[in-house]
Amino acid sequence: MEAITRLFGSICLFKKGPESVPASINLLIILLFSNFLTETFLGFTVYSLGLLSSALLSILSVSLLMAFTWFWLTIFKLSDRALQTLTAFIGISLFINIFCFLPITLLWSVGILRDDSLGLIYLFLIVWNLAIYAHIYRKSLNISFFLGFALSITLFITINTLTSQILGV
Repeated sequence: MEAITRLFGSICLFKKGPESVPASINLLIILLFSNFLTETFLGFTVYSLGLLSSALLSILSVSLLMAFTWFWLTIFKLSDRALQTLTAFIGISLFINIFCFLPITLLWSVGILRDDSLGLIYLFLIVWNLAIYAHIYRKSLNISFFLGFALSITLFITINTLTSQILGV
């Protein structure tokens, strides 16, 4: 567990990439399940969504991430990297949710953080998350960081637009 946490921490600090992630379907399934529980909890507590809406939001966002990534890996004829790349994305999502969003949400709920500082912190975390995704795309697709960032922003807009249209969130 400690090795996996260090691995995803290193990816978040741009020291390692998806090629360092073990190509294990079991690891991906464990991370998917853990990420689902964490995102559902955050959606339920932070956004005050119902449990079903939170679960659907989590499923939809992860499904879009996986489809978007698979699409680009296929276009670049690098689908053999799909397992490691998807595991990296889901692991990073879980890592950031547990070590960033969850503590910040708890600090906000007990009144330590105010709404104005919470917004700035969330903005920073979103930009950092986009940069990490760009780093993963850069490494897995052999493209520039700039193009990876463009893909990350496209993914972010797509997820937000579709979840807004489908779930009204």
